[in-house]
Amino acid sequence: MMRWKRVVLITAVAVGIAAVIMVATRPKKEHEKKVEEFYSAGSVRYDVDSENQIKHPEDGFISFGYWKPGDNYKQAAKRLVKYYIDNSGIDHAERILNVACGYGAESFAFNDAFEPEELIGLDITKVHVDYANNRAKRQNIDHKLKFKQGDAVKLDLFPDNHFSHVLGIEGPSHFNTREQFFTSANRVLKPGGILLLTDIMLGDNYNKYNLVHQAMVRAGAKSWRVPMVNAVKEDGYRKQLENAGFDVVFLKRIGDKVFPGYAQSFEWKQAREKDKKMGRLTAYGFKKIGKFLGYANDKKWIDYIYVKARKR
Repeated sequence: MMRWKRVVLITAVAVGIAAVIMVATRPKKEHEKKVEEFYSAGSVRYDVDSENQIKHPEDGFISFGYWKPGDNYKQAAKRLVKYYIDNSGIDHAERILNVACGYGAESFAFNDAFEPEELIGLDITKVHVDYANNRAKRQNIDHKLKFKQGDAVKLDLFPDNHFSHVLGIEGPSHFNTREQFFTSANRVLKPGGILLLTDIMLGDNYNKYNLVHQAMVRAGAKSWRVPMVNAVKEDGYRKQLENAGFDVVFLKRIGDKVFPGYAQSFEWKQAREKDKKMGRLTAYGFKKIGKFLGYANDKKWIDYIYVKARKR
């Protein structure tokens, strides 16, 4: 009987050790794959028409929006793009690279506003790229408006000095790292080329020595797939751009127009709609992130910025 117990004990210990080794040696999922999975979540619930085209409930918008009282999400998302275009100082663009283009909603707006000879949207998430390419094909503009799956940090799909403009809404905070993206963007831009982004940075009240601030921002960053190395204040952000070979034209803080409205869009009625469209678990994750961003912006731990820089 004792021998049998020893065999069971030894077997249990061996299985436990094997399990620990398997977990410890399992290849870590790449950051880019985590971002793709995050933004693919809920997509399978979207309606598909007879030509297998995804019908996104928000017309392909996935930004935080630029809010006014009474806005619904789609109105706020369209207003952010309008704000971006109206304040860009761009009349015409020769060749545009739109990084982290999502489902392409902003790319189509950029194409209409800036009338480039070529516009390429780049995104890490395949379902986004497929959706956008299908839409361009339907509108018979796929000869000049194309979408590719790729990593904006590397930009190895493109030659040096190719684009007149690199545009992006919100994506750079996800990049691993943003600073490396700035260097790559500088490489593919022509001399004098423009980098125009909306992005997220740390606010003035964030204290890296305050354990509460650290814990909450780290938790929010992890949930939203943001590398903590990208968590810098304005002086750090400007320095990263300058080190990559850019001169900052402007950096505007507009968090008060973005985060409060986005956080409020997750109130009970709106949240129920998101549950139906995205699935309860996915919608809950976005609710949690949305509420945190509203809280952190109110405390001035984070801010939302609109930044323009020129390649030297």
